[in-house]
Amino acid sequence: MAEQIPLGDTSSANSMSKTFQYLFKAYRVFSRVVLELLFLLRLWTPSDKSHAAAVRRFVDANNEHGWSYSSGNSKVLVEGHLAEYGPNYMFRTALAAKAVEQAMGGAEVVVVVDGFSYQWRTAHECYRSFGIGNWIYLGRRFILLVPLLFVLSLFRALLSFAQLRTPRDVIELRHGSIKVGDLIYDQVLRSTKSPTIQSVGFPIFFNLVRSWYYYHQYELLFRMSRFAFYIATHTAYPQYGLLCRVALAHGVKVLETTDIQMSLYSKIDRNNLPTYHQGIHDSIKKSLDADGAELTHLEDAARKNLEKRFNSELDQIDAMKAYSGKVYARQELLAELGVPPGTKIGFVLSHVFVDSPHLSSSMLHNDYHHWLVSTIDCCAKSEGMVWVIKPHPSSALYGEQGMVESLVKGAQARNLFICPADLNTRSLATCADVVVTVHGTAGLEFSCLGIPVILAGSPFYAGFGFTHEPPSQDGYEEIVKTAVSLEPLSSEQVKIALRVFGVWESVFDWNNPIITSEVQASVWGNGTERDLNRAFDILTGNLKRTDPRQLKLWEFASSVARHE
Repeated sequence: MAEQIPLGDTSSANSMSKTFQYLFKAYRVFSRVVLELLFLLRLWTPSDKSHAAAVRRFVDANNEHGWSYSSGNSKVLVEGHLAEYGPNYMFRTALAAKAVEQAMGGAEVVVVVDGFSYQWRTAHECYRSFGIGNWIYLGRRFILLVPLLFVLSLFRALLSFAQLRTPRDVIELRHGSIKVGDLIYDQVLRSTKSPTIQSVGFPIFFNLVRSWYYYHQYELLFRMSRFAFYIATHTAYPQYGLLCRVALAHGVKVLETTDIQMSLYSKIDRNNLPTYHQGIHDSIKKSLDADGAELTHLEDAARKNLEKRFNSELDQIDAMKAYSGKVYARQELLAELGVPPGTKIGFVLSHVFVDSPHLSSSMLHNDYHHWLVSTIDCCAKSEGMVWVIKPHPSSALYGEQGMVESLVKGAQARNLFICPADLNTRSLATCADVVVTVHGTAGLEFSCLGIPVILAGSPFYAGFGFTHEPPSQDGYEEIVKTAVSLEPLSSEQVKIALRVFGVWESVFDWNNPIITSEVQASVWGNGTERDLNRAFDILTGNLKRTDPRQLKLWEFASSVARHE
């Protein structure tokens, strides 16, 4: 097995430090209650106005688009949890809500946020410019129930925690009939910044308590009010994903909108969870019922868009990073690796370890790190080919630089190589004989070129018959070890892959003229300093030049509301 990445100091001093961190979080919750009371009594007002001028410019520009307040018998709930974090989150949820409202002939739009009103003053101004003024502050709404909800959540978390033996058990956890373990697992990775979970410990218990608390809040929310639609920015993590799942359990349709993707969820059960990949998969499957002429058109469009992607002509951060650098010819790469000509090459495309591994309905391993360790071990035992392990292009953004390299080095296998740092992913078109991934979009891209792809998860392009999808870890290990025998895809499989790619490209909002990659980079601090003033100003400038009602998001949300 490859060398495990150390997860940091496990000394008693470190444990004490973590204990104090969690106690400090509890103190912050109490202090927020006090501040909210002072704010409501007008005895205190937050003094931070660092973005006031930029927000004012956005509001003035948005007012020019003629938004107005609406009312109706139906209600639309909008997730505002990230509205203060970046204007892209606020803008897309507000726009989707207004599209749904108009398509329904009027509706009451309500923004729901965690915490208290004093924390959301900037978001309040921005949503008001869309004609959205109704708010539910969960901290305030249930302020008298906080002690009861906390005790109940603590008790139920203790019962759940007592049943856990291994990290795998966490993934299967449920709150009532709703699966939550995948959300909790990903939250632990995110909060601890660890690539994997090695044991059932306090971080799991802490997030169990939090998830039960969210669950009880959300149950009360949907029992007290009836909503027709819920507009979400994410379906991952307990704070966001659990709200989606509770909404669906109460018969509320969920519309998810990320900066590039829109999905509709209308049901939830053991086989249908509202996850990023499931939503896209369902949209693609529905669209592929088109007639033959349209399918041929999809194939032609897919080839053109695939070429644009390979040429890094998309306004999308990860794609631009992946498809930059040197394009290696096959013999050139073999020479770089010091491998004899004619040797077959397999590529393992790594993921960001802490970035929500459970974004599909299922995956074979506990997480991305567990998968990569297992895959490296299988590749080392394979014969007849060499394997190139490629780190994710955004790994440094998450503080994971060098982790994949350490795993490859620790395996000490002659047929394993870390990918050249300057390699453009386009090189796989001529260099790869096999591609291995869990959820990576490269699995779809290179299927379109006839390259066999082995999946360890259920990405949106799984289930269409052109990828290898072993049902178990044993089956996965066997197919990786014998990957040298895999044949290129048939012409019919390539056609299906192209059609899936074509639909995927058509529903994604790759070149949004308002929420551009510059806006995203300024919000996330990707390749530049995080700067919300800059993000607001870029978005405002784009808004002055573009009618938001012409965006794909508006069209999608309107269509959903009309047909549902």
